Amino acid sequence: LMLMDRQLKEGAFFPYLRPPWGLAEVVVVIVLVYLCGIGFGFCSTRWLDRVALFWGLNTRVTFLLMAGFLQAVLLGGFVLAVVRLRKSSPAVLGLRDFSWHDVFVYGVAGGIGVFFLMILLMVLIISLLPHTPQPQPIAELIVNTHSLREVLLPWLLVGVFAPFSEELYFRGFVYPVLRSRTGVAGGIILTACFFGGLHFDPIRFLPLSLGGAFLTLLCERTGSLYPSLFAHSIWNTLMTAIAFLLNQTL
Repeated sequence: LMLMDRQLKEGAFFPYLRPPWGLAEVVVVIVLVYLCGIGFGFCSTRWLDRVALFWGLNTRVTFLLMAGFLQAVLLGGFVLAVVRLRKSSPAVLGLRDFSWHDVFVYGVAGGIGVFFLMILLMVLIISLLPHTPQPQPIAELIVNTHSLREVLLPWLLVGVFAPFSEELYFRGFVYPVLRSRTGVAGGIILTACFFGGLHFDPIRFLPLSLGGAFLTLLCERTGSLYPSLFAHSIWNTLMTAIAFLLNQTL
């Protein structure tokens, strides 16, 4: 215990040592999130129209936003619950004291880099396809917004809630488990493929996986979750801004 305390204080735990949870918890968390999502889909039909009317949105948009926020909260909440049950500190997830230098150098620059990498890869993929792929539902939602007020909720989801919960799960929770079993390279590749696969978008699997691998490299390089969290947020925020601005200018 004294050794673990010292390593945590020195920031040496994440992601370099075997975490106090394993593959079973990794699977249980994601299964619970999707089961709750299915339950929400069944139960929401009774009151979704009233919520949509209150927000001044259509039913489909309201469902997408509520389902997205629920998934993000549950994913992050279940991860933190497992950490608590294992009598561990959030520091084992990489939520520890951080360097602003790392946040700006790796987080901000990394987020911009991932954004341009995604754009380049998607342009190449689209050029090889016989037809333009359909946008993701949340991207379609953003494209159809007409004011900053309308884009605020989608941005909060994709620019704040989703990056935090996904980084907590994939880089903070999953990667240390896979790294301890398969090594650094194996952990990065498997975590990236898991990240890309769980978006259930075959056309964007490769770009998402490569983006996920880059975010995992940030964690490996800095020993902290914050640079990858900032990078993920900036990546999604830039995507949101581009989608919104294109709609305003067309």
